[in-house]
Amino acid sequence: MFGFWARRVTGLLSAFVIALATLALWPDTPPPPDYCEKGTLTVTGSTAFAPVAEELKQKYEEHCPDVTITVSAHGSQTGVRELALGGAQGAGAAGQPAKGSPAVVAFSDGPRPASYTQLSENHVAVSLFTLVVNDRVRLRNLRVADVRRLYRGEIRSWAQLGGPDLPVVLVSRTSGSGTRRALQDRVLAGGEEPRTSSDDCTNRTVRSVPVLRCELDSTDQVLDAVARIPGALGYSELRAATELKGLHRLSLDGHAPDIDHIESSGYPYREIEFAYTYGRPPADSLASSFLAYAIRGPGQDVIRTHGHLPCGTPVGLRICGKE
Repeated sequence: MFGFWARRVTGLLSAFVIALATLALWPDTPPPPDYCEKGTLTVTGSTAFAPVAEELKQKYEEHCPDVTITVSAHGSQTGVRELALGGAQGAGAAGQPAKGSPAVVAFSDGPRPASYTQLSENHVAVSLFTLVVNDRVRLRNLRVADVRRLYRGEIRSWAQLGGPDLPVVLVSRTSGSGTRRALQDRVLAGGEEPRTSSDDCTNRTVRSVPVLRCELDSTDQVLDAVARIPGALGYSELRAATELKGLHRLSLDGHAPDIDHIESSGYPYREIEFAYTYGRPPADSLASSFLAYAIRGPGQDVIRTHGHLPCGTPVGLRICGKE
């Protein structure tokens, strides 16, 4: 009898020890997803798309160890130009080996310049933009024809459009902005904005320009200026201009910006969001993994949450494929 119970106790103790050893060796966290790669990556370009890029970075780093992603947004054209120049410098002179594709992804509101043929193009999302006006201008809709008159400097007071007797102040982005380029291409029919006539969006420094116009470096700066300057008109990525104090969005020709009805609304102020790399990065690189995560993977939910339409969705495929 003693031998039977001794064997039982010994067996139970052995099983307990084995179980403890197994638990000690069991990892505290699940293994990273298959899409994860290691290394460093810089994400640059569009300031309008920067909030998306920031959350994509955070989500990717949460799931993937040994990764450092830096978001440094300075404008679409600036980011694309820096990528092209940096890639060319690293490509090596004639007869010398190339250093490989730089670990940089540049987001751009709209396509790259045609001369940058060395950049590899990826369709990411459809982005909606909006005109925003100071709350003292109680207009809610503008005809596209009148928007063009405003940006030609033909309308100097909001009273000419049935608004208050306030001077028009055009708060614009600098020339490297994709949001500005989308306005010129999609709304102004290729027209240019007037020359800059103010350094601070308040005091006129150039008298020969018929309307007061200033240029700022980022979407946030434009929104802040429009909210505090009576009579100010600016433009922004759609979600950034939502529920801000001191300003409101404008419909165009009676069409409100609405991502859920983007195909049928006829709203003109929209653009494709592109992601560019210098050449095609290796399949096992962090740049390739990050792009796949954003375009075809869980990053689509991040893009949708920020009010953009992923190009990987059925509707997005139709729109991105046509434009």
